Amino acid sequence: MSKAVQEQVDQLFVAVKDLQSLEEIKPHCEKFNEWINTNTNYSIKSLGTVLSRAGFYKKFKSLPLEQGKNADSVPKHDAQGNVTGYELKHYVLLLCGLDKKDWEERNESTRVSLRLDNGQEISPDEYLEVTGKLLESQDLHEVAVGLIAATGRRPHEILARAKFAPVEGQSYQVMFTGQGKKRGDKPVFPIATLYPASYVIERLNWLRKEPTTKALLAEVANENPTDLSAQNRAIDSRRNGSLNRVVRGYFGDKGDKTPILNFRHGEEQDNCKALRAAYLALATERDCQGSTGSKMLHAARLAGHFVKDAPTDRDLQNLVTTLGYADYYLTKPVGFPDAPSKEKLSNVRVSSSDLEAIRHLQEELNLPNQQSVITYLLESFNNRLDTAKQLQSAQQRVAQLETKIKELQQSNNQLEDSNNQLDITNKQLTKEKAAMETTAQQPQTVTLNVTELDSWLEQKIIEVVNKVTQGVATAPAVTAIPAKVTPIKEEIDWQAKTDAEIWGSKAPGAGIEKIRRSYQAICLYNDTVATGDSDRLAVTNQALRDLSGCNGLLIRDWIEQHKDEVISHNAKFGMENKKDPSNPASYANKGKDTDKILLLINEEFLSGEGFKTGTKAK
Repeated sequence: MSKAVQEQVDQLFVAVKDLQSLEEIKPHCEKFNEWINTNTNYSIKSLGTVLSRAGFYKKFKSLPLEQGKNADSVPKHDAQGNVTGYELKHYVLLLCGLDKKDWEERNESTRVSLRLDNGQEISPDEYLEVTGKLLESQDLHEVAVGLIAATGRRPHEILARAKFAPVEGQSYQVMFTGQGKKRGDKPVFPIATLYPASYVIERLNWLRKEPTTKALLAEVANENPTDLSAQNRAIDSRRNGSLNRVVRGYFGDKGDKTPILNFRHGEEQDNCKALRAAYLALATERDCQGSTGSKMLHAARLAGHFVKDAPTDRDLQNLVTTLGYADYYLTKPVGFPDAPSKEKLSNVRVSSSDLEAIRHLQEELNLPNQQSVITYLLESFNNRLDTAKQLQSAQQRVAQLETKIKELQQSNNQLEDSNNQLDITNKQLTKEKAAMETTAQQPQTVTLNVTELDSWLEQKIIEVVNKVTQGVATAPAVTAIPAKVTPIKEEIDWQAKTDAEIWGSKAPGAGIEKIRRSYQAICLYNDTVATGDSDRLAVTNQALRDLSGCNGLLIRDWIEQHKDEVISHNAKFGMENKKDPSNPASYANKGKDTDKILLLINEEFLSGEGFKTGTKAK
């Protein structure tokens, strides 16, 4: 919204800067006031600050003023309300913004007084532990917050302006250049660091080399090439949301009963200003053991509220500003934490051609130094060894399966031979039975006495039994059915396929891989390319459908199987479904230029094989 206010202020200035009558100026002022009242909800306490940041008062004070033409004379008052003189003010300053009554109401705030009466204790060990985790992170937003917590600098100072130089003989102190809000002055003064100075300098250099940081600084410099203050405001505006989310995630958010950093009086959650106040309390308690006054003077120097070696009594009025940050206190000592230990480096000798190849790889892979290139090559080699071992193991397994198949085929052939023999035996028995039945059907007249009849019957029974017994003996004891050998199904490693091969296949496994790569592409884009809420994309069914081209039901099942990862990533940037966290299909992408974002993700992370403009998946 502050950017929109800036545009309105600039339009108003261009419209009235050359006008020389109240009648001409007044309609433009009424239009400006109507826009402010309709499109913003700033309070009296914040509107003056917003207009000041937009250059509203500075612009119109810079114009030549003439009584009765473009300006009017207004009285000046002292603290008791007595008129002490008169000054010319441009009609715009009289008709727009805050009037005298509004300014008086704005300046009667008791916020600082209430904070000082309701101080909050800091646990130095917990604060330093969280700060160390943030500094060690590989996420640029987390590192930026870690540097703010360890040095007490403002966001735009850490992201763009600050320069830290080591101080000889001081391991926890740096010379700081780049103080904001100094109106053209460029003071250089020492400040304390809560972690070793060399480590803080190293992490600041890492942050500045990040492509996203470089892109942000180039963008704001292009928008306001001659106005450094406007650039600083733009940096704070575009990064405050993401940085404050990190602060709340690590130090304390609304609803936390035991936050790492207790909320300041009147606040419901932590923010970067709370880190600045906490830093002043910790650094002052650690490094200054004098009186209360000397501690206040030390804190003011650390904050940059004045940087003179011997401030005059008039300069001490700036201590009032420092009081606004003096609501934290400690009851435990503040230690000197060490930087994370690193593996000792060794020198490696290479030829000139190999060194040139290493530099080329460093540029191609966008790695920070040559050491990281060597590490990458070693990891790649180890991965190839692992792959070779896995291939060898797979080949041994294939050989075992081939041997097993041969054994099964031999058994199958034996069973088929036995089955054929059994069929032949059964046919012979059938023929003999038919012959016996035919003989029985032809009656013969035989005269036998009882003894001969008994002997004849006994002989026939023995013959029949022998025939049956001999036939059965030639057949296998058990009738076996030949086993059918199912050929081994070849498994496809879809993750090893290229983007072109994946998107060129319609196999079920390829569809799952499309969804997985689309999800990873969105995560990489949010972590490395996106600059704020307006161009960050939540992981939803629709986003994955547009990017992968897969069926929504298949994507629904995939999201259900990977629910924790999806919810965690959306929540990381405040894009989760507040009403139902288990359902990532929120409206976080509503109002965003999703086609443009998806096209960028497609070209950057999917080799151009996924989403195409105008050809969304149906």
